[in-house]
Amino acid sequence: MNILIIGIDGASPDLIGRWAAAGRLPNLSRLIDGGAWGPLESTIPPMTSPAWPSFATGRFPAGHGVFDFVSARAGHFNVVNATAIRAPTLWEILSMHGRRVGVINVPVTYPPRPVNGFMLTGLLSPNGAQISYPANLLAPFAERYRVMPTVQYKPGCEHALLADLHDLIDIRTRFAVRLLAQHRPDFAMVHFLATDIAQHALWRFIDPDHPEYTPDNPFRDAVLEVYRHIDAAIGQLLALIDDDTTVLVMSDHGFGPLHGVINLNMLLWQEGLLHIKRDPLTRLRAWMFRRGLTPSTAYRWLERLDMQNLVARVSKSTRNAVFNKFMSFDDIDWSKTVAYSLGHMGQIYINVQGREPQGIVARGTDYERACARVIDALRTLRTPDGRPMLERVVQAHELPAGPYADQGPDLHVVLDGYRYISCPLFAADGHVLSRQIRGDSGSHRQNGLLIAWGPRVRTTVAVAGARIVDLAPTVLYLMGLSIPADMDGRVLDELLIAPSIDPAQRAVDLELPLAERYVMPEEEETEIAMRLKGLGYLG
Repeated sequence: MNILIIGIDGASPDLIGRWAAAGRLPNLSRLIDGGAWGPLESTIPPMTSPAWPSFATGRFPAGHGVFDFVSARAGHFNVVNATAIRAPTLWEILSMHGRRVGVINVPVTYPPRPVNGFMLTGLLSPNGAQISYPANLLAPFAERYRVMPTVQYKPGCEHALLADLHDLIDIRTRFAVRLLAQHRPDFAMVHFLATDIAQHALWRFIDPDHPEYTPDNPFRDAVLEVYRHIDAAIGQLLALIDDDTTVLVMSDHGFGPLHGVINLNMLLWQEGLLHIKRDPLTRLRAWMFRRGLTPSTAYRWLERLDMQNLVARVSKSTRNAVFNKFMSFDDIDWSKTVAYSLGHMGQIYINVQGREPQGIVARGTDYERACARVIDALRTLRTPDGRPMLERVVQAHELPAGPYADQGPDLHVVLDGYRYISCPLFAADGHVLSRQIRGDSGSHRQNGLLIAWGPRVRTTVAVAGARIVDLAPTVLYLMGLSIPADMDGRVLDELLIAPSIDPAQRAVDLELPLAERYVMPEEEETEIAMRLKGLGYLG
């Protein structure tokens, strides 16, 4: 094995650094002490769905086309899948060059594509679907493999959630160890999801600075134990490597406290940037929405009856018919609307002519004026203690360019260091300042984790300036392969002892056929959409 990558979803360099130094994570501590480590900058925004394709392709979202868990226009959306990635992935490039690969559980890999080796797809894989390549990969296993946890978090179910996450880690580890030992790929990657889910749900139990923290609570070590379990799994994976294997441990983003949710569409409505239809029925729904007839209220009633999972078994058409009884994007008067928000980390779209189905804002001066009006509205936001909530706005033109740049949001909003995020869809309730419906207390941060270790890695080097897009070219470099010229990432030379290819080969044109677009059947899309809702990523 030449390369082993271990993906720990949402792994925080602050937590790992502290716990490794205290001897609580012996395998990660061994890699840190004998290699190079530090922060790894994620995408903007730092989200699972664009970050993992950015890792896999060496390109930022404008270069591969995935900006969110959904592809969206004017409030309508479809769940993305692997065929939404419009650039060759690391495992496809390696396969083209005859390298054997083994990829386990990486998000946004469903449906599986043929590779020179094997693949088990990850997050966004429907239950019961064909998730492996080759199709008979799991036939020798008596045990059933599962991608996702089965317990949906709500306050009070912490014990059940943790038991489910630990079982998920065990399953992932057993399958990974057996598959890697059996197939002996040149490039191997194993992804663990449990840390992301645990931190979303349980951050308030581990962070003394969180407003909901209580000292000596029974779950103060729960997240640590999830990390310790994955650390033990890493020990089993390290037992499989060769003396010349380079090991990379990385995460797609970091983590920190979540204090609340902003209904950005309510703000835009309040500030006259978003308009509601004037027909009597819509006006009645708007009046009722402002007074409490909202998805948030409905969800809390379902929670009290322990029926929140029932929605996942309802067809998409029936579910839409029910939710459209509340206020929704269908109630927007697009002929007067300048901007709208869709996405859980502050994504705002300008209603641009020629791009949006009913766009009214011309590109150029009108577009710039619209962005300025939105930013002025955002500056009115205040935290409960009166501080300005807006930390920064990143406009689309400030991000790396690419062929798909126009498909993404026009504005990326950072609210109080991501302590506040946005309601992913129209709005959770009729207030601008709200809370996460399912009770999450943790959210993503810009810096994830990178640890590099092996005979070709410099020891005791502090990683600085590394970005998630830098890993694909670095892996290709380590495996003696040339690097596509249109990758946004660079080789992390400062971490390496010696080059493995001639510098002249660092930029080549590469053409690989892209997958035909896969359109999920309605039942698959409904299932994944409800899973994303359950995880807090889609309302």
